[in-house]
Amino acid sequence: MKEFVNQLIRERRSTDPLNFDLTRKIDNDIVVHLLETVIWAPSHGLTQPWAFRVFHGSGIRDFFLKLREVYLEITPADKIKGGKLDKYEEKINQVSHIIAVCMIRDPGKKYPEVEEIVATACVIENIYLCLQAYGLAGYLSTGDVCYTPQIREYLGLQPEDRCLGFF
Repeated sequence: MKEFVNQLIRERRSTDPLNFDLTRKIDNDIVVHLLETVIWAPSHGLTQPWAFRVFHGSGIRDFFLKLREVYLEITPADKIKGGKLDKYEEKINQVSHIIAVCMIRDPGKKYPEVEEIVATACVIENIYLCLQAYGLAGYLSTGDVCYTPQIREYLGLQPEDRCLGFF
């Protein structure tokens, strides 16, 4: 068991969508099972501050169109990269699911925000490990768009909540 865990940790990787097998789509049941597993992460006071927003099917197109819209909204016209806009369009057909990993702030604020962010980051590592164990590919995407109030609202988050990234 020890060697399996060691190997799993050492071999876990981010896989760019350009390297995805586009003929292979992940079954919804696997995503549900993966999310049921990854939540076994530590959190101070068992606040379990993580939440997920999962996009699949036509939701993937809507998701990338929203990212594109927010990118154009927050980026000065002279800084807009055409290649980035193209990537939003390309990714629509490269992924079968998108998981927005969010930190939902404890309403009582009993513990510092950073501890809830760290707990949610543990869930992100668990996603990487589960993907590796399942023989699946994925990566965490972040960036300026991820942290905007527009995306927070799109994901149905409160002002004190955070989106930490997209798998």
